[in-house]
Amino acid sequence: MKHNGLMLLAGASLATLAMPAAAQEAQPGATADNPPEAAAQEAADAAQTGDIIVTATRRASRLQDVPLAVNAVSGEQLAESGFQSLTDIQYQIPGVQFGNSPNDAGFRLRGVGSAGGFSSSSEQNVGTVVDGVVIPFGNPVQSLGDLDRVEVLKGPQGTQFGKNASSGVVSITTAKPRLGTFGGTINAAYGELNDYNVGASVNVPLGKTAALSVYGFARGYDGFVENVKRGETWGGTNAYGGRAKLYWEPSDNFSAYLIGDWSRTKQKGPGQLWTFNRLPSNANPLNAARNGTVLALGIVPGFDNEQSAEDSEGYTDEKNFGGSLELNLKLGDYNLTSITAYRRLDYAFNTFAIDAYPLPIFVARGPGDDRDYWSQELRLTSPTGSMFEYVAGVYLSRQRSGIDGYNNSAQLRPALPFSAQPQLSITAGQTTTKTQSDSAAAFFDGAIKVSDEFRILLGGRYSYDWVDAESFSVVDPLFPPFVGPNGFTVPYTPRARSTGSTEKGDWSGRVGFEVKPAQDILFYGTVARGYLGPTVTFSGLTGSQVQVKPQTVVDITVGAKTQLFDRRLTFNANVFFDTYRDLQTSVFNGLEFLTENAGGFEAAGFEVEGTWRFNRNFSVNAGYTYSDTYFTDYVTACPDSTVAAGAAAVAAQCNAPGSTATTPLFQAKGLPLSGAPKHSVQAGANLDLPINDRLKLDASGTYYYRSEVTYDPGELYARQPGYDVVGLNIGIGAPDGSWRVGAFARNLFDTKFQSAVIVLPFTTPGGAVNWNTRDGRRTIGVQLSGRF
Repeated sequence: MKHNGLMLLAGASLATLAMPAAAQEAQPGATADNPPEAAAQEAADAAQTGDIIVTATRRASRLQDVPLAVNAVSGEQLAESGFQSLTDIQYQIPGVQFGNSPNDAGFRLRGVGSAGGFSSSSEQNVGTVVDGVVIPFGNPVQSLGDLDRVEVLKGPQGTQFGKNASSGVVSITTAKPRLGTFGGTINAAYGELNDYNVGASVNVPLGKTAALSVYGFARGYDGFVENVKRGETWGGTNAYGGRAKLYWEPSDNFSAYLIGDWSRTKQKGPGQLWTFNRLPSNANPLNAARNGTVLALGIVPGFDNEQSAEDSEGYTDEKNFGGSLELNLKLGDYNLTSITAYRRLDYAFNTFAIDAYPLPIFVARGPGDDRDYWSQELRLTSPTGSMFEYVAGVYLSRQRSGIDGYNNSAQLRPALPFSAQPQLSITAGQTTTKTQSDSAAAFFDGAIKVSDEFRILLGGRYSYDWVDAESFSVVDPLFPPFVGPNGFTVPYTPRARSTGSTEKGDWSGRVGFEVKPAQDILFYGTVARGYLGPTVTFSGLTGSQVQVKPQTVVDITVGAKTQLFDRRLTFNANVFFDTYRDLQTSVFNGLEFLTENAGGFEAAGFEVEGTWRFNRNFSVNAGYTYSDTYFTDYVTACPDSTVAAGAAAVAAQCNAPGSTATTPLFQAKGLPLSGAPKHSVQAGANLDLPINDRLKLDASGTYYYRSEVTYDPGELYARQPGYDVVGLNIGIGAPDGSWRVGAFARNLFDTKFQSAVIVLPFTTPGGAVNWNTRDGRRTIGVQLSGRF
């Protein structure tokens, strides 16, 4: 495709940075984004108060000194709490949720998250950044063993993190290799459902100027959904992988940081672990016959149903790998940073069914959707403490999906169980979809110091995107037109190559203020504009094309950060109001999830959080987020529950402009965004108590509450009630952390909840399925850790 000039420019930027490295000199211990004196002082202050040092603004700062709505948790806090996955930060940070289903995929902040969908291309509303690298797909952090910290930035963060951060960023920093130190760590945990998690790391100095660290892990658990049709247990997962990091600092003014990671995750059962929530009406003889096959298996539909009736085999297998090279060069008091990165996600061949019945109504197979991403960032950071602090740079990226051909094939047998015919190829053979998205951006973000108490915040980013996509199909040799190896297939004509493209440039940015009347009191306010670029999507099944328009959001946030009583009490609060235009969201059309635009959407609310440190050994914390999300304009398909209620209900509720007798449309104005809770609460307590010179006791507890959500606007059947989850952890070990043994409980009271509840496809309205999740089951276990 085109735009190869982006690659040449990236190569030139790397050459410019690397050549003068050996000739420059600077102060000892300088880092990329912060002078050593400032960083050392910040760390010393943080050690006394339990604060976390963050780099939310690409500078090392105390969390309380950052004029943003940002939260942070250390990797040690996550691990000692018994949590096993990065997604578990939702139980420790208020206003954060994580979804596993396509219409509730990835992280959500303040109720807004990623669009997801089984389309050929979709961008993220909430960005994920690992060691300074934007991650557009997959999860490269499958284990918490080598995490240093996790930061959550809420509201548009496009000025520094790009178009994939229009609603916020989850930034993960892993532990950096340590110069001149040999050591390592080991951790192991085991719990119910054979839930295991083991990991080990080693840090090896390579002379005085370099160090290598390597981390490896394996984790998994048994299945938790009983497939009574196949006599199998689904949901069992195994993941393993590792990360290697090489840090080289040949002089005080130059450093190089090379990172590579690889992981593989396999699951028994399809990605969608469906169980019947409710069956459609028996008024239709076909439905009655199908429902009978479910009830004959002894399955009782309902929210708590853990028995699947699917007849098709299912499994998932994905490999996630990549690497990055960060170069830092000191130019006097300035720092020049280059980050070059590559990532790839490979899905293996898989088969699955999404009809939920013990009949081959819908069966699909495919080689998997392989994706890759290349990025190059070059930025300049001004001195900390100057009158005008700023970070400015350029960013280039290329994302491809369907690299090796996305040859899905799906068959539908709509007359089952009465007849295996007709047999339809709804993909018109084997369908292939490919997309390439190129992006170039220039940005700056900074603050002007007006006085010791007042600063003006400002930043901007201009991005330009090019998207090229294509889709076509060929004859499926297993299901050709007419007669083939699997019987008669209704004749079809493979789809000719269809192409789509779009390109557009737009800006994001922010302006605001910071007032600091006292050392531990900060007030701030910002008006920010976020931008999510356009894309062209093709249905993964039918090949239908959708031109998705750019999404914009204007966010207004005003907040305060305070520490009182010798920093024993930390209390932060903010209010926010977000207005979205052309929100990119995922909708289930009865066949698959597709990304499309909603006309308008707003979110308004507030967040409060506090921590009281009674002493160095004991603290309590709590946070509450209220987020009222609602569509201001969104016309979509008539909800299944309305159709099931009859023609009168359809006529009364599904009469939006554009409606016809065969295609009634529903105006969702005033209804909440899919998967967005209005209330979320997080609370916890931490105890770290020395017993003697050789032993210390630690204990912690967490509480999490999420209010009711709906997964399809106006759909009565696609809802989940509010739920709460309690976690406990206790351990004993050496004060220096050289060893520790403990016990933990996740979801202590075995609270049942689902990833999502969605309407049942391929049938008349009235049915719904649960999308099961491992988190909705209790896990009690033991853990062991050590370091040397």
